[in-house]
Amino acid sequence: MEYMYAAAWLGAGLVIGGIIARLITLKQFDKHKLQTELDESQAQLAQYRQDVSTHLETTNQLMTQLQDNYARIARHIADSKMQLVERPTDSVNQEINYLSGDTAAYIRQSLHQIDEKRRVYSAAEQQPRDYSGEASGLIKVKQNTKTTE
Repeated sequence: MEYMYAAAWLGAGLVIGGIIARLITLKQFDKHKLQTELDESQAQLAQYRQDVSTHLETTNQLMTQLQDNYARIARHIADSKMQLVERPTDSVNQEINYLSGDTAAYIRQSLHQIDEKRRVYSAAEQQPRDYSGEASGLIKVKQNTKTTE
Protein backbone atom coordinates (compact mmCIF):
# COMPACT_ATOMS: atom_id res chain seq x y z
CA MET A 1 0.00 0.00 0.00
CA GLU A 2 2.84 2.25 0.61
CA TYR A 3 3.79 1.82 -2.98
CA MET A 4 0.33 2.90 -4.01
CA TYR A 5 0.50 6.01 -1.89
CA ALA A 6 3.93 6.74 -3.25
CA ALA A 7 2.69 6.20 -6.82
CA ALA A 8 -0.39 8.39 -6.16
CA TRP A 9 1.77 11.15 -4.69
CA LEU A 10 4.16 10.78 -7.57
CA GLY A 11 1.30 11.07 -10.09
CA ALA A 12 -0.15 14.06 -8.24
CA GLY A 13 3.30 15.69 -8.13
CA LEU A 14 3.77 15.11 -11.83
CA VAL A 15 0.37 16.64 -12.64
CA ILE A 16 0.96 19.62 -10.35
CA GLY A 17 4.51 20.01 -11.72
CA GLY A 18 3.20 19.88 -15.30
CA ILE A 19 0.61 22.55 -14.53
CA ILE A 20 3.21 24.77 -12.84
CA ALA A 21 5.66 24.21 -15.75
CA ARG A 22 2.91 25.08 -18.21
CA LEU A 23 2.09 28.31 -16.35
CA ILE A 24 5.74 29.28 -16.20
CA THR A 25 6.26 28.61 -19.92
CA LEU A 26 3.14 30.62 -20.73
CA LYS A 27 4.48 33.53 -18.70
CA GLN A 28 7.83 33.19 -20.46
CA PHE A 29 6.06 33.02 -23.81
CA ASP A 30 4.08 36.14 -22.96
CA LYS A 31 7.30 37.88 -21.94
CA HIS A 32 8.93 36.83 -25.17
CA LYS A 33 5.90 38.00 -27.14
CA LEU A 34 5.91 41.35 -25.36
CA GLN A 35 9.65 41.69 -25.95
CA THR A 36 9.12 40.99 -29.65
CA GLU A 37 6.37 43.61 -29.85
CA LEU A 38 8.60 46.09 -28.01
CA ASP A 39 11.44 45.46 -30.45
CA GLU A 40 9.10 45.92 -33.42
CA SER A 41 7.75 49.16 -31.96
CA GLN A 42 11.24 50.48 -31.40
CA ALA A 43 12.22 49.56 -34.95
CA GLN A 44 9.13 51.35 -36.30
CA LEU A 45 9.92 54.41 -34.17
CA ALA A 46 13.51 54.44 -35.44
CA GLN A 47 12.26 54.16 -39.05
CA TYR A 48 9.75 56.98 -38.45
CA ARG A 49 12.48 59.19 -37.02
CA GLN A 50 14.69 58.42 -40.02
CA ASP A 51 11.83 59.27 -42.40
CA VAL A 52 11.14 62.55 -40.60
CA SER A 53 14.84 63.41 -40.63
CA THR A 54 15.06 62.68 -44.37
CA HIS A 55 11.91 64.71 -45.01
CA LEU A 56 13.22 67.71 -43.07
CA GLU A 57 16.59 67.52 -44.82
CA THR A 58 14.91 67.42 -48.25
CA THR A 59 12.63 70.30 -47.26
CA ASN A 60 15.64 72.30 -46.12
CA GLN A 61 17.42 71.69 -49.44
CA LEU A 62 14.32 72.70 -51.41
CA MET A 63 13.86 75.85 -49.33
CA THR A 64 17.51 76.75 -49.94
CA GLN A 65 17.00 76.28 -53.69
CA LEU A 66 13.82 78.36 -53.50
CA GLN A 67 15.67 81.17 -51.74
CA ASP A 68 18.45 81.03 -54.33
CA ASN A 69 15.92 81.15 -57.16
CA TYR A 70 14.10 84.04 -55.51
CA ALA A 71 17.38 85.95 -55.15
CA ARG A 72 18.21 85.26 -58.81
CA ILE A 73 14.77 86.49 -59.89
CA ALA A 74 15.13 89.63 -57.77
CA ARG A 75 18.56 90.32 -59.31
CA HIS A 76 17.19 89.72 -62.80
CA ILE A 77 14.29 92.11 -62.22
CA ALA A 78 16.63 94.74 -60.79
CA ASP A 79 18.98 94.39 -63.78
CA SER A 80 16.06 94.55 -66.20
CA LYS A 81 14.74 97.64 -64.46
CA MET A 82 18.13 99.27 -64.78
CA GLN A 83 18.29 98.43 -68.49
CA LEU A 84 14.72 99.21 -69.44
CA VAL A 85 13.50 101.93 -67.12
CA GLU A 86 16.15 103.81 -65.23
CA ARG A 87 19.00 103.98 -67.74
CA PRO A 88 18.19 106.51 -70.46
CA THR A 89 18.77 105.29 -73.96
CA ASP A 90 21.65 106.81 -75.87
CA SER A 91 19.68 107.29 -79.02
CA VAL A 92 16.07 107.03 -80.00
CA ASN A 93 16.83 104.56 -82.78
CA GLN A 94 18.62 102.16 -80.46
CA GLU A 95 16.91 98.81 -80.67
CA ILE A 96 16.70 96.22 -77.98
CA ASN A 97 17.26 93.01 -79.86
CA TYR A 98 16.23 89.77 -78.20
CA LEU A 99 16.72 87.79 -81.40
CA SER A 100 19.92 86.54 -82.93
CA GLY A 101 21.60 88.77 -85.47
CA ASP A 102 20.69 86.57 -88.44
CA THR A 103 17.05 86.37 -87.41
CA ALA A 104 16.76 90.14 -86.87
CA ALA A 105 18.39 90.83 -90.28
CA TYR A 106 16.03 88.40 -92.01
CA ILE A 107 13.00 90.04 -90.39
CA ARG A 108 14.19 93.53 -91.39
CA GLN A 109 14.71 92.36 -94.98
CA SER A 110 11.27 90.72 -95.02
CA LEU A 111 9.63 93.91 -93.77
CA HIS A 112 11.16 95.93 -96.62
CA GLN A 113 10.00 93.34 -99.15
CA ILE A 114 6.47 93.43 -97.71
CA ASP A 115 6.43 97.22 -98.02
CA GLU A 116 7.48 96.95 -101.67
CA LYS A 117 4.75 94.40 -102.38
CA ARG A 118 2.08 96.55 -100.74
CA ARG A 119 3.08 99.71 -102.56
CA VAL A 120 0.74 100.29 -105.48
CA TYR A 121 1.61 102.82 -108.08
CA SER A 122 -1.40 104.53 -109.59
CA ALA A 123 -1.60 107.17 -112.30
CA ALA A 124 -5.15 108.21 -111.48
CA GLU A 125 -5.77 111.93 -111.31
CA GLN A 126 -8.84 111.69 -109.12
CA GLN A 127 -9.97 109.56 -106.24
CA PRO A 128 -12.22 106.74 -107.41
CA ARG A 129 -15.91 107.09 -106.65
CA ASP A 130 -17.51 104.77 -104.15
CA TYR A 131 -20.68 104.67 -106.21
CA SER A 132 -21.67 104.38 -109.77
CA GLY A 133 -23.94 106.93 -111.35
CA GLU A 134 -26.82 104.56 -112.02
CA ALA A 135 -28.89 102.15 -109.92
CA SER A 136 -28.11 98.49 -110.05
CA GLY A 137 -29.01 95.29 -108.26
CA LEU A 138 -32.28 94.17 -106.68
CA ILE A 139 -33.37 97.59 -105.51
CA LYS A 140 -33.19 99.03 -108.97
CA VAL A 141 -36.42 100.77 -109.90
CA LYS A 142 -37.54 99.99 -113.37
CA GLN A 143 -38.58 102.97 -115.41
CA ASN A 144 -41.60 102.53 -117.55
CA THR A 145 -41.11 104.41 -120.74
CA LYS A 146 -44.05 104.80 -122.98
CA THR A 147 -43.37 104.93 -126.56
CA THR A 148 -45.84 106.65 -128.71
CA GLU A 149 -46.37 105.37 -132.16
